[in-house]
Amino acid sequence: MKPTKVLIVCSETNLDLNQYHDYYKIGVERGCLDLIITFNQIDLVCCDQDSLQDDELALITSKAKVVLEISQVKDYIDGEIAIQEALKLQPIEIILIAQGHRFDMQLSCLNFIYRYNVIFINNHTYAYLLQPGINEVIRKPEYRYFSLFALQTAAVTITNLKYNVEDLPLVGLSANAISNEFVSATGNVNVLSGQVVAIYSK
Repeated sequence: MKPTKVLIVCSETNLDLNQYHDYYKIGVERGCLDLIITFNQIDLVCCDQDSLQDDELALITSKAKVVLEISQVKDYIDGEIAIQEALKLQPIEIILIAQGHRFDMQLSCLNFIYRYNVIFINNHTYAYLLQPGINEVIRKPEYRYFSLFALQTAAVTITNLKYNVEDLPLVGLSANAISNEFVSATGNVNVLSGQVVAIYSK
């Protein structure tokens, strides 16, 4: 049986979703509309319907294999519920796409990277959790900046990037490892301790 990969789309986006054609697809709120435009079908819908018009909801329901109706009064936001549903499939990869201008929602996505090991993508950002030890990081031409963040104390050694350093301590959410850049096709980040997120930005 082919290992499962999951795509969760939480909002409308300018990203090309066709590259995820073989993923299990979960739609959240208005992200369902982009999944329908691209694939004409959704495997699972998770939403509390607070941002959808009646005609949009009817369309989404007609294109979904399974609809999980969520109360607007709940302990988790829709995106996290979608991640929890995805984890039931024991996937090898979860991609979470979420746009928006709300800072609280962006922070929640950072938390999801740490807590659930998802890959987070929007129109301007690509972020994921690095593994302990040496990580080869690959230049992505559409992104200029490469940053590292830790929620709690961590330490890294950075090599083969524009700014290199040995045994750099990262205090929770410190800004001393942001806005690095690639000088070649690859670089290396050795995670010596703690959990560290790599963030590509345009």
